[in-house]
Amino acid sequence: LAQAVLAPVVKACSAGEVHLWRDDLGVLWIMAAVGPNLKIPDKKEWIHDVKKQGWKLEIAPEAVQADRDAVLAAVKQDGMNLQWASEALQDDRDIVLEAIKKDGDALRFASILMQADREIVVKALEKGWQALRYASPDIRADRDLMLGIVKDIWWAAEYIAPPLKNDPGFWYMVISQDPCGWMAFSYAPMQVRANKALVKQALSMDTLAYKYAAEEVRSDREFALEAVKADWRVLKSVPEELREDREIILEGVGQDLHALEFASEELRQDQDFLLEVIEHNARTLSYMPEEQRTNRAVVGEAVERNGAALAYADEEHRRDRELLNEAMRSFHGTCTGFLWKTTYSFGQREKVLDPLEAALAAAAAAEEAAADAEGAEGADATGRLSNTMR
Repeated sequence: LAQAVLAPVVKACSAGEVHLWRDDLGVLWIMAAVGPNLKIPDKKEWIHDVKKQGWKLEIAPEAVQADRDAVLAAVKQDGMNLQWASEALQDDRDIVLEAIKKDGDALRFASILMQADREIVVKALEKGWQALRYASPDIRADRDLMLGIVKDIWWAAEYIAPPLKNDPGFWYMVISQDPCGWMAFSYAPMQVRANKALVKQALSMDTLAYKYAAEEVRSDREFALEAVKADWRVLKSVPEELREDREIILEGVGQDLHALEFASEELRQDQDFLLEVIEHNARTLSYMPEEQRTNRAVVGEAVERNGAALAYADEEHRRDRELLNEAMRSFHGTCTGFLWKTTYSFGQREKVLDPLEAALAAAAAAEEAAADAEGAEGADATGRLSNTMR
């Protein structure tokens, strides 16, 4: 039965189309079942096959995986074949160099000694920064090497090793050497990100670096206020307790009204605070709660503080004559005595003249037209006299 089932396998093996490997129980059973008809390749044949097709190193006997010539040929085809080499050959400098020439990630399968070889690591990094993950801690703590790598690829800062990783002076250089250095700072240890001098340096490169500061720094009121003065967007990373601070929020909304979105709920409901903000930005009226925004007394006070706020009131209030007069007074001073007669809705305005004002305007237009006609007639007379004299 075994011979009947395995006949195709035996035939393929005999023809050299299939090679069996590994001295496991299955192979022994097949050998016992099919007897002398089975062809087992010897070491020389294996080496010949591996040199032609490097992937076969994975399934080759240990003796072949320990053969220097076979492994060298295999890694020249694909550097990742280094993983199937014997431990002794993974420590062979020439073989490791050949492997990383094909694929820098082959450093992963090199010996610890090779992963600590600066020249080999640099060669691997030339194929791709990812090889840094497999370099020894001593290599990843090399100041000059890491500064160069992080300058080109800031996210490689994740793999910086101690003691370099804990050095504030190193991080100062990282932040300062490149516009993206502040992002690399996000990989610094917490105790380094608690250094206010370093955080300030990062903020000088980009104020968004505030979010990478340690919690104790971000919770410092004076530090937060100075940061918001530089850029209101810092409010996105300010702790909740500081979003209740009127001075900090006012500093932000003075730059951009969107900063109001990051104020605490209590402040966004505070009528006195919002009226104070309206003095700087009329659009604040649209951010007020509905019960305040639709209250005529509140709208009246808002218009007193900033006439432009009326543009953001409900239509009912925009058509209110008293509110319109108040808005105009805030722009132009005291009115002349005539009621400001304007039909107004947000986005458009049509002026309606008082009858007396319309009559005066018509009279002025008639006088101007008569003066223009008289001037034209005088010019014609002068022209005719000049022609007669000639």
